[in-house]
Order: sequence, then C-alpha cells, then structure tokens
Amino acid sequence: MNLNRYISKQLSSPRGFGGKVVSFFMNRQNRPLYNETIRLLSPLNSDTILDIGCGNGYVLSVIAKQYSCNFVGIDMSESIIRAAIKRNNLLVNKGKMEFTCQNLNDMSFSDGYFNKTYTINTIYFWDDLNKGMKEVNRVLKPGGLFVNALYSNSTLEKFEFTKIGYKRFTEQELVGAGIDAGFSVSVVPILGGAAFCYLYQKV
Repeated sequence: MNLNRYISKQLSSPRGFGGKVVSFFMNRQNRPLYNETIRLLSPLNSDTILDIGCGNGYVLSVIAKQYSCNFVGIDMSESIIRAAIKRNNLLVNKGKMEFTCQNLNDMSFSDGYFNKTYTINTIYFWDDLNKGMKEVNRVLKPGGLFVNALYSNSTLEKFEFTKIGYKRFTEQELVGAGIDAGFSVSVVPILGGAAFCYLYQKV
C-alpha cells in the first residue's frame, strides 16, 4: 500500500499506532476548522451533543472545557474509540461523556435523543449520503442542529492523499440531501472559503 493510500485509509477509519499518529497531525492541522464548527454549533450547557466520527475525542474535549453538556461520540474504529475514552477518562467516569463504536446509518439512539450534532471531515467517507442524513435527522430533537464541516473540493484537490477514497459532493447534493431528510439548510463559508459549514436545522 502506498503512503497516500495508507493516509487516506487511516483518515477514514483510524486504527492502531498509525491511526494515533494520523489523528495527532489531523487535530493540529484542523484546529481552525474545529473552532469554527464549535462557534456555529453554539453549545448550551443543557445540550446533549453527538460527535459523528469523533476520532480520538479531541473536539469533544475542547467543547467540554467550555460547556457542561452531555456528550456522545461515535466512530467506526474500535481502537480510536479506546483512545477517545482514555483522553476523556474523567468525564467518561462522571457519566458526562460516552463513546461507542457505531455505524452512522443505523445508530442505536432513540428518536429525538440529541439537541445538536456535528461531524468534521467525515462526510467524504459516508456510505450513503441520503440514508446518513435521514438517520441524523431521526436522532435530533425538533429544531435540533446538525453542523457538517468539510473542506471545499478545491482545497481537497491540493493534497495527493485526498484523491484516494474521498468522495466529492457539490453544494446542490449536500443541500438537497438535507432538505430531503427534513432539514432546512444554510451554507456558511469559513477559513476564507477553504472550507464550509453546512447548517442543517430539523424542521
């Protein structure tokens, strides 16, 4: 497996030592994107928040330093879930944060469980955009917010590893899938247009 293919695979589903290394550098590179996502998420202390594709739990740990929400993180990788639990062990033990290995398309949570949810740089790897959107809508309360943060297609084209395994979506596709799932949708350019946050509000 060549290096770019390996990096792409680890970013889609971090595993083992390589996953830990990739997650470390990913968190450093993406901090401006994380900060913008948190700003637009506008957490409240009373919120129950879901991180889809939580990785090693870094973003949840940042939010938890500012807000006393209840947090849940899901990811497809069992090894990275273990890393997230270790990073956030204190909050996990207090029952304020939970991590579980789950597939987005068939989550175990009851209808309307969350006030807010977000995902950062994962939608490129979703198995089924429309099914995923409908499942996110299902687990949100009425009026709940889903923030989908991703780099623009032109930004992705600057990297060799994103040419392997990364799906590209148009604005029309991302807005349309949200509307079909029962959201109202707005698009916010961030980082000087290098990335976007799609804000999906459950109708």
